[in-house]
Formats: sequence, C-alpha cells, structure tokens
Amino acid sequence: MFSGCDSSRGPLLKSYIMSVRKGAAIFILLILCVSSMHAEESDLEKKMPVIYCTDLFHPHDDPDDHFDIACLYAIKEVTIKAIVLDQGKKQKKKPGSIPISQLNHITGRNVPYAIGLSDKLQTPEDKGLSQAKEYQDGVELILLVLEKSKKPVSIITVGSLRDIAAGYNRSPDLFKTKVNKLFIFIGEASKKGHIEYNVGLDKNAYIRIMNSGLPVYWVPCFDGGPWQNNGRASYWKASHKDLLGNVSDRVMNYFIYALLRKNEKDPIQYLENEINEDDKEQVLSMNRNLWCSAVFARIAGRRFIRQGNEFISIPMDASYDKEQEIRPFRFDEVSVFVDEQANISYEDTKRAGRIRQFHVLTPDIYAEVMTSVTAQLLFQLDPRHVHSDLQVICPVEQFVKDNAEPSGFPR
Repeated sequence: MFSGCDSSRGPLLKSYIMSVRKGAAIFILLILCVSSMHAEESDLEKKMPVIYCTDLFHPHDDPDDHFDIACLYAIKEVTIKAIVLDQGKKQKKKPGSIPISQLNHITGRNVPYAIGLSDKLQTPEDKGLSQAKEYQDGVELILLVLEKSKKPVSIITVGSLRDIAAGYNRSPDLFKTKVNKLFIFIGEASKKGHIEYNVGLDKNAYIRIMNSGLPVYWVPCFDGGPWQNNGRASYWKASHKDLLGNVSDRVMNYFIYALLRKNEKDPIQYLENEINEDDKEQVLSMNRNLWCSAVFARIAGRRFIRQGNEFISIPMDASYDKEQEIRPFRFDEVSVFVDEQANISYEDTKRAGRIRQFHVLTPDIYAEVMTSVTAQLLFQLDPRHVHSDLQVICPVEQFVKDNAEPSGFPR
C-alpha cells in the first residue's frame, strides 16, 4: 500500500494497480509478438527457396524417392516453394501426392504441388505446349514461383528434366535471372553408351539443360556403369536398420505405407496408427540404394561433422570444432558437351559449357557419412518426436504464464 492512503481507498487502488499491470503486460506482449514476427520474417529471408522436381509415386517405382523428399522436408533451412511430380500421365495412376500429403501432415508444412508433362519432349527446344492442358500445371507452377520470388530460387531435380527444360524453353530469360543453382541428379559420369534411367526418361530434356549455360550442379547417378561409383557419382547403399532405427512412429508408418505399398482409404490417419511390429521388422530388414538424401543437407549450406562414432549435419552458423569437420564431397568445375545421343564429352571447346560436377573426396567413409546424415535428417523430420522429451516454453508463452494474475508481479 502506498504511503498516505487510508484503508477505504484500498480496493480502488488495488483495482487501479491491477489495470496498470495488465496494460503493461499487454504492451510488452505486443512488443514481443512484433519482435517474434520480425524474427520469423528474417528467418524466412535467410532460408533457401527451392523448387523440387521428383518422380515420386505411390505405389512406388523406387522408394529412394520417399527417403529423398522426407530428408528435404526435414531441413529447416530450406523453404520448399513448390513440388513438381514428374511424368504426369503416370501420376494419375500412381499419385505422388499421397506421400506429399503425409509429409505435410507430419511436419506442419503446406507445400504446393502439381503434376508435370506426360510425354517426352520431341526436341531439346520443345516447349511442351502441344501436350494436354491437364499436364501443364507443373511447368506453369515453376514459372510462377520464379516470377513471384523476390530472390533467386534453387531447383533440385531427382527424376527427368522434362518440366525444367520445357520451362526454360518458354522463358529462358526468367531462368537466367531467377535460378540461383540447378542441382540435377541424373546421368552417367564416364561410361560411353550407358543411358542412365533418369536420362532415358527424357533424353532431349537432359541434352537441353546440360548444354543450356544455366548454373548447373551435376550429380551423376553412376560413374563407370550401372551401380558403379568411381568418385564422380553420388550413389551409395545403406540398410534400413541404420536409416530408420530412431525415427518416430509417424515417420515409421510413412515408410511402412510406402515400402509395403499400403492402400488405406485415409493415408493421413494411417500415420497416427499404432505401429504394426511385423511390418516394421519387414521394413527394417531391407536395404536401400541412395543418391540424394544427405546431399540435400550440404546443398542447404550445412556442415558435416564427426560426433563420436556418428556423422551429423549442422547449420552453417552453428559453432563447432574445426577438427571435427568432414567434407565427403565437393563440386568441381568441368567443361562438358552432351551430344544428340546424350553422351557426355569432357572438352574445352566453344560448344562445351562450364558446369559443376559432384566429386567424392572420402571414398573410404563416404557411404558411412551419407548414411549417418540421412538417419539424422529422418530422426529430425517429425517435430513432435524431436521435442517430445523437452519442456520448452517460448518467451511470449512464458511471459503470459508468469503474468496472468496480479500475484505474478513483484510487490
């Protein structure tokens, strides 16, 4: 009680003080909210905007695509602006939209997607405009994202290059000004005559992009023929036990649904079901060929470090011991030309263009590093799983909690 006030005025004064305190609380809360909004906007500006093109299907053709897109979703430094589902006609029968909807549910994201062109490009310069209207959404979404983006966008492709090539043919200047980096997981690094699967999906699209002069970061699938990696490809193998041993129940159900070709009426609800232990054991007994997943972490600017017996990826601005850093690969500048048969020639000529090519630096531990980083990303995919054992209250929530009643203020 203030000095000089009699007891009859006590209730009025107490009411006044409470009113002032509540007003102050609201004012400070507003400041914190505005600060939080600015911080979120700042964080968003720092994130890497990405368009992702994938031959993701359900039921799957090759479930490595389910691992890849899950890892991309797990990287907080990436904003996935759009997903283009490759091979539009096939998407009608085997919709890749199912795993996308599941990942949106797990992560709380709401990533837009569209299906791509249905048929192969007739020439490297083909714009795809003669194809059916129902398959034009993918190219149109790519162009829209590039046009509306305030800063250059990176593109990642893990299937054919059909929709990217058609988009480039329609708006080459837009691509030249708005594409930051174009990461393409495709092709054979050295063996003449080997038409790798993704190249075979649309040979003309591959020729167009490789010879385009765009900022291409080329990640060959093989080097030396099928299932070979002599150092200029990203291919490695891993066991599901190593990849999925620590994931959440929802993520495990995501992979059970994909790998065992489930066909439930509600794929979202399936994620929340209790784990079927027989299905889980079946999935964990499998092995997987991989090309992309852990590479995404490096693309997003993360460092790879050794932590005990494991390898993890950390944000570029995180503190770390430099002696712990591992660099399993890098991108080297090369001069290449792709002929009409989709064969690569390494040559320093006028017709050749300069691109950057994937190069393994640590072949003895490459697969171990990439598997460990992939497992880390899959563990981090489900925010409910990552924070389930943590008591975390954000500053605004803590302020409200502490100051909800007058007793929360110092007397």
